[in-house]
Amino acid sequence: MSFRLFSISSMYQGSIDSFYNKHPETDRIPYKDHLALLLEETTEFAGSYVRNFRKLKIDADCLIANDNRLQLKWAREKGIDGEKKAEILFDQVKSFAPDILLIENLSVVSSGLLQHFRQHVKSIRLIAANHCAPFNSKVLDSLKEVDFVFTCTPGIKANIESKGKKAYLVYHGFDADLLQRIDYDSVSSPNGFIFSGSLISGGDFHTQRIKLIEQILKENIPIDLYVNLENKFRIRAKQAIYLFSTFLKKTKMEEHFNRYQFLQYGKTWVDSYSYLLLKHKKQPVFGIDMFKLFNRSKIVLNFHIGVAGDYAGNMRMFEVTGVGSCLLTDNKTNMNDLFIPGSEVVTYDNPDDCIEKAKWLLNHEDERKKIALAGHQRTLKFHTVESRCRTIIDILEEVLNHSPR
Repeated sequence: MSFRLFSISSMYQGSIDSFYNKHPETDRIPYKDHLALLLEETTEFAGSYVRNFRKLKIDADCLIANDNRLQLKWAREKGIDGEKKAEILFDQVKSFAPDILLIENLSVVSSGLLQHFRQHVKSIRLIAANHCAPFNSKVLDSLKEVDFVFTCTPGIKANIESKGKKAYLVYHGFDADLLQRIDYDSVSSPNGFIFSGSLISGGDFHTQRIKLIEQILKENIPIDLYVNLENKFRIRAKQAIYLFSTFLKKTKMEEHFNRYQFLQYGKTWVDSYSYLLLKHKKQPVFGIDMFKLFNRSKIVLNFHIGVAGDYAGNMRMFEVTGVGSCLLTDNKTNMNDLFIPGSEVVTYDNPDDCIEKAKWLLNHEDERKKIALAGHQRTLKFHTVESRCRTIIDILEEVLNHSPR
């Protein structure tokens, strides 16, 4: 069965900014060439999956909803008012006439827009979503309007299905084509132990991750932090929201928590970053530079966000092993479904265990290399984006076969 697949995607703002810093010439090229260059160069979900769907003979395309420069260019070329972002999204989808609309980020579409797609884009037979992040009221509202969801851990799958929506488990994967861009065999490993990612406090995000890194630093273990941090004003705002939320609880006005989304940041107190963490902070890296960093590092620390619960499956696991570095990751109940702990990756149960194993890996180079190689081989055999795309295609074909035309 053949079908046309169109994705509404987004990218990390840092990745978008990095792309435009490298490619100022995009101001002079048409939308079609501009998007093609971005999808070819990006290492994010949008580019990797579109490239691999096409490799598997699927007629696939996408838009990057939060790339305002790109979206405005499409609108200008089509003579559409650039202020009407929802209209731009609608017209892009309608012009492609997909059989399947895949929403890769539910935060960028409203439930009303999804209803509009279903009512007025007659080619659409299915609207699916990909969701592997914390829930908020907007996501939950949009979730009601999709037919089913792809998600990346068994825990989130169960959570989605508890809300009455069908979900399919498709783990993240590594885009093996990226190896051609980092020349991984010829590069030494000048970096020792690193962490790369975001450290955002509050809710189901990175509070425990921050505490772990703080403890590692206090033990004087050398670790380089390539991190995205919140600015001090945003942290102070969260602290103020917490104090306001505490006031609401004392005055018996808790019903406002569900009414106003910003109050979700007030569930727990948010500490400011420590001097020790700020001292070790380096600039975050994105795209192919991030993969090169992983490849040139001996050990990469991973810690799942709160919404993952007891289950592993974030992208970092496959990115790190995919380029051949040693992954030190938090232990989860499904870890054996993905890797063999101790042989292909190293897992830890708590901060003390993490510190002990980090020290061991730094002092046992031969064993570290064996684990890194075994994890690399496992990912290239079982955890590639191409294999994930095959799984998604099988699911979509099965659903289409049982859906009315």
